[in-house]
Amino acid sequence: MKNIYLEQDEEIISVIDKLINSKGDSVNLFIPLGAQIWQSSINLKLLKREADNLEKEVNLIVSDDLGAEMAEKIGFSVKKEADFPVETIGEEDNEELDEDEDEDKELEIVEVEEEPIQESEVEVEEVPEEVLEEENRDMIDFLVDELKPEGKVASTALFFKKEDKKENKEEKIISTIANSEESRKRMADIINPRKNVQSSFLERNFFKRKPEQKIIKKTVKKEEIKISQKPKQDVFLNNENERIEDHISEEYISTKSFKWAKFLIIFIIIAFLIASLVGYLVLPKAEVVVYPKYENMDFDLSVVGSKEISQVDISLNKIPIQEIEVSKTASKEFESTGEKQLNEKAKGFVTVYNGYSSSPQVLVATTRFESSNGKIFRISDKITIPGAEISEGKIIASSIEVEIFADEPGESYNIDASDFTIPGFKGSSKYAGFYAQSKSPMTGGSTGKIKVVSSEDLENAEKSLSEEIKNEVMQAFEDQIPTDLKMIDSSLTEDIVIISTVKEEAKTDTFTLEIKAVVKALLFKEKDIKNLIDLNVISMIPEGKEPISKTQKIEWGEPVIDDENDEILFDLKVEENVAWKIDTISLKEELAGLDEIEVRKYLSNQIKIQESKVSFWPFWVNHIPKQKEKINITIDCKD
Repeated sequence: MKNIYLEQDEEIISVIDKLINSKGDSVNLFIPLGAQIWQSSINLKLLKREADNLEKEVNLIVSDDLGAEMAEKIGFSVKKEADFPVETIGEEDNEELDEDEDEDKELEIVEVEEEPIQESEVEVEEVPEEVLEEENRDMIDFLVDELKPEGKVASTALFFKKEDKKENKEEKIISTIANSEESRKRMADIINPRKNVQSSFLERNFFKRKPEQKIIKKTVKKEEIKISQKPKQDVFLNNENERIEDHISEEYISTKSFKWAKFLIIFIIIAFLIASLVGYLVLPKAEVVVYPKYENMDFDLSVVGSKEISQVDISLNKIPIQEIEVSKTASKEFESTGEKQLNEKAKGFVTVYNGYSSSPQVLVATTRFESSNGKIFRISDKITIPGAEISEGKIIASSIEVEIFADEPGESYNIDASDFTIPGFKGSSKYAGFYAQSKSPMTGGSTGKIKVVSSEDLENAEKSLSEEIKNEVMQAFEDQIPTDLKMIDSSLTEDIVIISTVKEEAKTDTFTLEIKAVVKALLFKEKDIKNLIDLNVISMIPEGKEPISKTQKIEWGEPVIDDENDEILFDLKVEENVAWKIDTISLKEELAGLDEIEVRKYLSNQIKIQESKVSFWPFWVNHIPKQKEKINITIDCKD
């Protein structure tokens, strides 16, 4: 069994460290009266948690009933120090004292006066009354909390409940003190009458004194002894302290929040009153919508569009028009579907030599030429081979190039370059003097069916490619039309031009068709038409009236295109409302400063006005502002 003695000011960290370093599974922990470990139940809870983690049995040896009660609540095995045998303590702790001998030798021993120590001169360390009372209060609070019903919180003298607003301050303090007294009475059954502090302290020190340790105390006067105890902060208590502080300050925060809320409400009311005053003096606006009296007029108008002019001619009712043309080229490869039976003969070119005489030699059509591999070729037309030249008694052969073709169709006549003889001269001296040579192979010989371009192939290819290119060119045409121009639908033309293609019956597996699409149309500015209409309307209406352009309606006739003169004739039927002209500047001067009744009365008496609407802003305003810039007048027309 291991014995551990705690100092009065020893912190929980040191206690846990001793517990970790102790040997054995069972430990007696001697805790003196007024020890720092009693300051909070959190210290005991931390100690209990570490003991459980280390799987050690910890017995607390205490000297007061209050500490024993609190330790038992947390789950410790508790024994009273008075009941523990003194001899046992000394014997069991000899090993510990031997281990700590080196450490004890380091203790500073002060000798001031080598006089016999008298009983009156030996002063014992005193424990301040306030410290003991504070520790007892902490223990009392812990045990009282254990006895209270769940959720009930003790009253304090620092903060009061908000429900007691009607009670005066004096009554609150008396009530709080009474509650505190009542708490003390409830604890009377678990707190023993307080014993002499010094005797308990001496008794505790007696058990802690180690054998053969000489202690020489400094002789001082009693009044020089000063005990100062600085509060020490337990790093393990942060979370618990925060919860306690939050609970204690709850009502205080609520009181401050109420004061701030009250201040905020007053501020909002004042701000609203100021804003209302500013709005009344600065913000008023008036919106007046006037519907003047009007009449309907309609007329027919003929308009000529011409490429020769660039602006509207009101005297001739002419407007400028323009032509837009867009073209696009496309090509595509198609497969041939036609077939044809062919018997083609191979053909090629040879050079015929005359090395026989200086006289020219005529060869008739179909003259045969035999290749080195025995294949017969013929010439299609008559040829004349020039005579050879004689130089210094030597014959220099002359030559002529001629096309030859195979005697029969087929691929067997597609031969490489070869030497040729003329079988017709065989058996005579000319056979060796006349001969031919080819520099390239004979080609084109074939028999069987081959692919050819049929008339259907050409027709289908043109139709397919035309559809594709029409869509593309029309999209490109629409993209190039300016937004302010309107197209004359009847002037739109589309032309397809075939640029290149193969001929019908052409021998090929595939062929390529290339075509060009051209789209063009006449366009005009609709704005020019409306301007021309407006000019005609103005010339027709009396003074003091004006057209209402948004009521204008135009009915278009079918345009007639005159290709000879590059003109288009438009027949239009126009309908538009004409209303009395309202002078908004003069109207603002008349309405400024009038209240709502006066405004409505004034507007209803105007012969030019059919109807009107008046609105004010903000909602409390009931008169027209005197500032003209705050009066907005809109002229509108009834549908």
